[in-house]
Formats: sequence, C-alpha cells, structure tokens
Amino acid sequence: MRIYLVRHGETLLNQNHCYYGVMNAVLSEKGIEQAKEVGEILKGVRFDYIFSSPLVRAYNTAQLILDAGEEPGFGKNAAGVPQPRILVDQRLCEQNFGIFEGMDYEEIKERYPKELEAWNEDFINYRIPDGESFSSVRLRAEAFVDQIPEGGGTILLVAHKGTLGHMLATWLHLPVEGYWNFVFEQGTVSVVDIEDGYAIIRKLNAKEI
Repeated sequence: MRIYLVRHGETLLNQNHCYYGVMNAVLSEKGIEQAKEVGEILKGVRFDYIFSSPLVRAYNTAQLILDAGEEPGFGKNAAGVPQPRILVDQRLCEQNFGIFEGMDYEEIKERYPKELEAWNEDFINYRIPDGESFSSVRLRAEAFVDQIPEGGGTILLVAHKGTLGHMLATWLHLPVEGYWNFVFEQGTVSVVDIEDGYAIIRKLNAKEI
C-alpha cells in the first residue's frame, strides 16, 4: 500500500504565524499555487482512495490537486476504475486550539498567560480550554490509521501538519513525542509504503516523485 501525504497550502494565518486548527481559513494565493504544484507532481498517479480533512483549506487543496490532473485518460487507476471522490474524515482535522485559535504566541501570552504556562508545562496532556490536548489528536490519528482499508492500494491523504505528523509517528511505532521528528512542508509530497505492517518512508517533502 502506498500513501501520498500532502499538507494543505498556505493560508494568511500561516503567514501571520497564528495558532489555528478548526478555524476555516481559506488558501492564500500562494497556497492555491502550492496546491496546483502538488497536482502537477501527482499528475500521473491513479488513486484508489482519496481522503481529506473537512476543513476548507485541506479540502480545497485536495480538489486543486485533482483538477490539475484532469486530462484525457486521467481519473482512472491502474485497474481502469474511475478516480474516487474525495472522502472527508473529521479525524483528519488539525488540533483544536480552543481559546488560542487565531492568535500568535505574543497575543496568547498577553491574553491567557496562565493557560499558556500550563500548556508549556505539559503540552502532551493539557487540554486547551474549549479545545483539545495534543494526546487526543494522536488518538484521532491512530483511529484513522487503524481503519485505512487493508491492502488499500494507492491513497492520497490531504490534511494538516499536526495530523500528518501524528500519523507518521503512529506508522513508525513512535511515542507521541515522535511527532516532533517530522515537519510537513506546504507545496510538497511525502510518500510512505506500508509493507507487512511496517512503514517505509520513500519521500519526505519532495518536489517530484
């Protein structure tokens, strides 16, 4: 089974270095171009399954990737089966940053100093008010990974820095802190093969496949 991992394109909140998870920020002009570039990278790939976070920045990235490949003969996998529709899954959403949503670090420090201190002291287990904890995102990622169809063929997965990091750490049997070993860059493609229960990283943040 081969899985192509793609982080959504840039948004204005990325440009402003804000913490945001469930906010439905739209792609910036640069983000749209990044998604189209990924579409060109993946133009010759035929997918058996396409999964996306329901958040608009991820779903629109997935759609732009598929749009880039619309040409005669595109839209069918190696078995001649039509390209599947995009399947959205709530478990692929980014971490919910609760009261920190839409703010940069300095704003959080000014408005919520006690909550920020508690978060810094135990970033794994602390549940941000009105949001969720780092560890709960890992559990979501694990649940999604466990339910990917066995022998799923070729899969496109469009999500977020957080959920992608947790999924890769899950595949590699790393603890929750293993998330920090990976950075998923926008406008790139990462490729993981799952063979006999083991994850093999073929590409990480690649501009070509």
